[in-house]
Amino acid sequence: MKLYNAGSPYAFKVRGVLYEKGLAVEHHEIVSERQRDELLLVSPRGEVPALVDGATAVYDSTIICEYLEERHPQPPCLPADPAGRARVRAIERIADTQLDPVVIVLVVLKLFRPEVGERHPKALERAVAALGQHWANLDAMLGDREWLAGTFSRADIAVAAHTAVATFLGYGPTSTTPRFAAWARRAAERPCIARAVDDALAAYHESQTNPQPFFDNKRIHWRDARIEWLIRCELGPWLLAELAGGKAFFSPIP
Repeated sequence: MKLYNAGSPYAFKVRGVLYEKGLAVEHHEIVSERQRDELLLVSPRGEVPALVDGATAVYDSTIICEYLEERHPQPPCLPADPAGRARVRAIERIADTQLDPVVIVLVVLKLFRPEVGERHPKALERAVAALGQHWANLDAMLGDREWLAGTFSRADIAVAAHTAVATFLGYGPTSTTPRFAAWARRAAERPCIARAVDDALAAYHESQTNPQPFFDNKRIHWRDARIEWLIRCELGPWLLAELAGGKAFFSPIP
Protein backbone atom coordinates (compact mmCIF):
# COMPACT_ATOMS: atom_id res chain seq x y z
CA MET A 1 0.00 0.00 0.00
CA LYS A 2 1.07 3.55 -0.73
CA LEU A 3 -0.31 6.52 1.20
CA TYR A 4 -0.17 10.03 -0.22
CA ASN A 5 0.30 12.22 2.86
CA ALA A 6 0.82 15.78 4.00
CA GLY A 7 0.53 17.65 7.29
CA SER A 8 -3.28 17.40 7.26
CA PRO A 9 -5.63 16.28 10.06
CA TYR A 10 -7.29 13.93 7.59
CA ALA A 11 -3.96 12.35 6.71
CA PHE A 12 -3.32 12.17 10.47
CA LYS A 13 -6.52 10.13 10.91
CA VAL A 14 -5.50 7.60 8.26
CA ARG A 15 -1.95 7.37 9.61
CA GLY A 16 -3.36 6.69 13.08
CA VAL A 17 -5.57 3.88 11.81
CA LEU A 18 -2.71 2.31 9.86
CA TYR A 19 -0.43 2.45 12.90
CA GLU A 20 -3.08 1.10 15.28
CA LYS A 21 -3.59 -1.84 12.91
CA GLY A 22 0.13 -2.35 12.47
CA LEU A 23 -0.13 -2.23 8.68
CA ALA A 24 2.92 -1.79 6.47
CA VAL A 25 2.57 1.18 4.13
CA GLU A 26 4.82 3.24 1.89
CA HIS A 27 4.47 6.92 2.80
CA HIS A 28 4.62 9.34 -0.10
CA GLU A 29 4.74 12.88 1.28
CA ILE A 30 3.22 15.67 -0.76
CA VAL A 31 5.27 18.70 0.22
CA SER A 32 5.44 20.79 -2.95
CA GLU A 33 2.88 22.44 -5.19
CA ARG A 34 4.81 20.82 -8.05
CA GLN A 35 3.38 17.48 -6.87
CA ARG A 36 -0.25 18.53 -7.26
CA ASP A 37 -0.66 17.01 -10.74
CA GLU A 38 0.73 13.73 -9.41
CA LEU A 39 -1.76 13.81 -6.53
CA LEU A 40 -4.67 14.55 -8.89
CA LEU A 41 -4.10 11.20 -10.57
CA VAL A 42 -5.21 9.39 -7.40
CA SER A 43 -7.28 12.12 -5.69
CA PRO A 44 -9.43 14.02 -8.21
CA ARG A 45 -10.12 16.87 -5.75
CA GLY A 46 -6.41 17.36 -5.16
CA GLU A 47 -6.75 16.59 -1.46
CA VAL A 48 -4.75 14.39 0.88
CA PRO A 49 -4.81 11.64 1.93
CA ALA A 50 -5.12 9.13 -0.88
CA LEU A 51 -4.37 5.42 -0.66
CA VAL A 52 -3.22 3.13 -3.47
CA ASP A 53 -3.53 -0.59 -2.78
CA GLY A 54 -2.58 -2.59 -5.84
CA ALA A 55 -4.97 -1.56 -8.61
CA THR A 56 -7.29 0.23 -6.15
CA ALA A 57 -7.04 3.97 -5.45
CA VAL A 58 -9.10 5.39 -2.59
CA TYR A 59 -9.41 9.02 -1.51
CA ASP A 60 -11.28 10.81 1.32
CA SER A 61 -10.06 9.92 4.81
CA THR A 62 -13.31 8.34 6.01
CA ILE A 63 -13.65 6.17 2.92
CA ILE A 64 -10.00 5.13 3.26
CA CYS A 65 -10.57 4.18 6.91
CA GLU A 66 -13.68 2.17 5.98
CA TYR A 67 -11.69 0.43 3.26
CA LEU A 68 -8.91 -0.44 5.71
CA GLU A 69 -11.41 -1.75 8.26
CA GLU A 70 -13.01 -4.07 5.71
CA ARG A 71 -9.70 -5.11 4.17
CA HIS A 72 -7.87 -5.56 7.50
CA PRO A 73 -10.48 -6.03 10.23
CA GLN A 74 -7.98 -7.03 12.95
CA PRO A 75 -7.23 -5.34 15.21
CA PRO A 76 -10.51 -3.41 14.89
CA CYS A 77 -10.85 0.35 14.91
CA LEU A 78 -14.64 0.04 15.04
CA PRO A 79 -16.74 -1.72 17.72
CA ALA A 80 -18.41 -5.01 16.85
CA ASP A 81 -21.99 -3.87 17.57
CA PRO A 82 -24.02 -1.64 15.20
CA ALA A 83 -24.81 0.93 17.93
CA GLY A 84 -21.14 1.25 18.82
CA ARG A 85 -20.19 1.63 15.15
CA ALA A 86 -22.82 4.32 14.70
CA ARG A 87 -21.43 6.21 17.72
CA VAL A 88 -17.89 6.08 16.32
CA ARG A 89 -19.02 7.31 12.91
CA ALA A 90 -21.07 10.12 14.47
CA ILE A 91 -18.11 11.35 16.54
CA GLU A 92 -15.80 11.03 13.54
CA ARG A 93 -18.20 13.22 11.58
CA ILE A 94 -18.15 15.82 14.36
CA ALA A 95 -14.35 15.80 14.15
CA ASP A 96 -14.26 16.05 10.35
CA THR A 97 -17.01 18.62 9.77
CA GLN A 98 -17.25 20.65 12.99
CA LEU A 99 -13.95 20.52 14.86
CA ASP A 100 -11.82 20.72 11.74
CA PRO A 101 -13.20 23.99 10.33
CA VAL A 102 -13.02 25.82 13.67
CA VAL A 103 -9.42 24.68 14.21
CA ILE A 104 -8.49 25.61 10.64
CA VAL A 105 -9.83 29.14 11.18
CA LEU A 106 -7.60 29.35 14.26
CA VAL A 107 -4.63 28.02 12.27
CA VAL A 108 -5.11 30.80 9.73
CA LEU A 109 -5.63 33.55 12.31
CA LYS A 110 -2.81 32.51 14.65
CA LEU A 111 -0.25 30.67 12.48
CA PHE A 112 -0.66 31.12 8.74
CA ARG A 113 -1.89 34.73 8.61
CA PRO A 114 -1.62 36.35 12.07
CA GLU A 115 -2.09 39.79 10.54
CA VAL A 116 -5.65 38.71 9.63
CA GLY A 117 -6.30 37.75 13.24
CA GLU A 118 -5.07 41.16 14.35
CA ARG A 119 -7.39 42.91 11.89
CA HIS A 120 -10.37 40.68 12.81
CA PRO A 121 -10.28 40.10 16.59
CA LYS A 122 -13.99 39.21 16.66
CA ALA A 123 -13.34 36.31 14.30
CA LEU A 124 -10.74 34.94 16.68
CA GLU A 125 -13.13 35.34 19.62
CA ARG A 126 -15.89 33.48 17.77
CA ALA A 127 -13.62 30.60 16.81
CA VAL A 128 -12.20 30.25 20.34
CA ALA A 129 -15.71 30.31 21.84
CA ALA A 130 -16.94 27.66 19.38
CA LEU A 131 -13.99 25.42 20.18
CA GLY A 132 -14.77 25.72 23.89
CA GLN A 133 -18.33 24.59 23.16
CA HIS A 134 -16.97 21.56 21.29
CA TRP A 135 -14.71 20.64 24.21
CA ALA A 136 -17.70 20.86 26.58
CA ASN A 137 -19.81 18.70 24.25
CA LEU A 138 -17.09 16.07 23.96
CA ASP A 139 -16.59 16.12 27.73
CA ALA A 140 -20.29 15.31 28.15
CA MET A 141 -20.19 12.64 25.44
CA LEU A 142 -17.16 11.01 27.03
CA GLY A 143 -18.73 10.85 30.49
CA ASP A 144 -16.97 8.23 32.60
CA ARG A 145 -15.67 6.25 29.62
CA GLU A 146 -11.95 5.82 29.06
CA TRP A 147 -12.40 6.32 25.31
CA LEU A 148 -15.09 8.11 23.32
CA ALA A 149 -16.86 4.91 22.25
CA GLY A 150 -15.88 2.83 25.29
CA THR A 151 -12.96 1.00 23.69
CA PHE A 152 -10.28 2.79 21.68
CA SER A 153 -11.53 3.43 18.16
CA ARG A 154 -11.34 5.56 15.06
CA ALA A 155 -13.39 8.21 16.89
CA ASP A 156 -10.48 8.82 19.27
CA ILE A 157 -8.00 9.08 16.40
CA ALA A 158 -10.22 11.50 14.45
CA VAL A 159 -10.74 13.81 17.43
CA ALA A 160 -7.08 13.61 18.49
CA ALA A 161 -6.04 14.97 15.10
CA HIS A 162 -7.68 18.27 16.07
CA THR A 163 -6.93 18.38 19.79
CA ALA A 164 -3.25 18.03 18.86
CA VAL A 165 -3.36 21.10 16.62
CA ALA A 166 -5.51 23.11 19.03
CA THR A 167 -3.13 22.30 21.88
CA PHE A 168 -0.16 23.34 19.74
CA LEU A 169 -1.90 26.70 19.18
CA GLY A 170 -2.67 27.10 22.89
CA TYR A 171 -6.39 26.30 22.72
CA GLY A 172 -6.48 22.68 23.89
CA PRO A 173 -8.90 21.24 26.48
CA THR A 174 -8.56 22.78 29.94
CA SER A 175 -9.65 22.18 33.53
CA THR A 176 -13.12 23.44 32.60
CA THR A 177 -13.63 20.11 30.82
CA PRO A 178 -11.64 17.78 33.11
CA ARG A 179 -12.78 14.45 31.69
CA PHE A 180 -12.04 15.45 28.14
CA ALA A 181 -8.72 17.02 29.14
CA ALA A 182 -7.74 13.71 30.77
CA TRP A 183 -8.83 11.89 27.60
CA ALA A 184 -6.61 14.21 25.53
CA ARG A 185 -3.60 13.32 27.68
CA ARG A 186 -4.35 9.58 27.33
CA ALA A 187 -4.82 9.95 23.58
CA ALA A 188 -1.51 11.80 23.18
CA GLU A 189 0.26 8.86 24.84
CA ARG A 190 -1.34 6.22 22.61
CA PRO A 191 1.48 4.95 20.34
CA CYS A 192 -0.48 5.25 17.09
CA ILE A 193 -1.44 8.86 17.88
CA ALA A 194 1.99 9.88 19.17
CA ARG A 195 3.52 8.56 15.95
CA ALA A 196 0.91 10.34 13.80
CA VAL A 197 1.64 13.61 15.64
CA ASP A 198 5.37 13.25 14.94
CA ASP A 199 4.69 12.47 11.29
CA ALA A 200 2.32 15.41 10.87
CA LEU A 201 4.78 17.87 12.41
CA ALA A 202 7.62 16.57 10.25
CA ALA A 203 5.46 16.79 7.12
CA TYR A 204 4.36 20.33 7.95
CA HIS A 205 7.89 21.58 8.63
CA GLU A 206 9.22 19.93 5.46
CA SER A 207 6.44 21.54 3.45
CA GLN A 208 7.14 24.99 4.89
CA THR A 209 10.83 24.81 3.98
CA ASN A 210 9.89 24.06 0.37
CA PRO A 211 10.10 27.06 -2.00
CA GLN A 212 6.71 26.05 -3.43
CA PRO A 213 4.91 24.44 -0.47
CA PHE A 214 1.83 22.29 -0.99
CA PHE A 215 0.17 24.08 1.95
CA ASP A 216 0.98 27.66 1.01
CA ASN A 217 -0.12 30.18 3.64
CA LYS A 218 -0.21 32.84 0.94
CA ARG A 219 -2.63 30.82 -1.23
CA ILE A 220 -4.97 28.67 0.86
CA HIS A 221 -7.21 25.83 -0.30
CA TRP A 222 -10.78 26.30 1.04
CA ARG A 223 -13.59 23.76 0.91
CA ASP A 224 -16.72 22.39 2.56
CA ALA A 225 -17.42 23.31 6.19
CA ARG A 226 -14.24 25.37 6.38
CA ILE A 227 -15.93 27.96 4.16
CA GLU A 228 -19.02 27.89 6.39
CA TRP A 229 -16.90 28.71 9.41
CA LEU A 230 -15.20 31.62 7.70
CA ILE A 231 -18.69 33.04 7.14
CA ARG A 232 -19.75 32.27 10.73
CA CYS A 233 -16.70 34.20 11.92
CA GLU A 234 -17.61 37.11 9.61
CA LEU A 235 -14.64 36.45 7.36
CA GLY A 236 -16.74 35.92 4.22
CA PRO A 237 -15.71 39.28 2.67
CA TRP A 238 -12.08 38.50 3.46
CA LEU A 239 -12.38 35.15 1.61
CA LEU A 240 -13.94 36.84 -1.43
CA ALA A 241 -11.08 39.33 -1.50
CA GLU A 242 -8.57 36.49 -1.19
CA LEU A 243 -10.20 34.66 -4.12
CA ALA A 244 -10.22 37.81 -6.25
CA GLY A 245 -6.54 38.36 -5.47
CA GLY A 246 -5.52 34.79 -6.29
CA LYS A 247 -4.69 34.08 -2.64
CA ALA A 248 -7.29 31.34 -2.21
CA PHE A 249 -8.79 28.58 -4.32
CA PHE A 250 -11.41 25.81 -4.25
CA SER A 251 -11.14 22.11 -5.10
CA PRO A 252 -11.36 21.23 -8.79
CA ILE A 253 -14.51 19.65 -10.19
CA PRO A 254 -13.60 16.01 -11.04
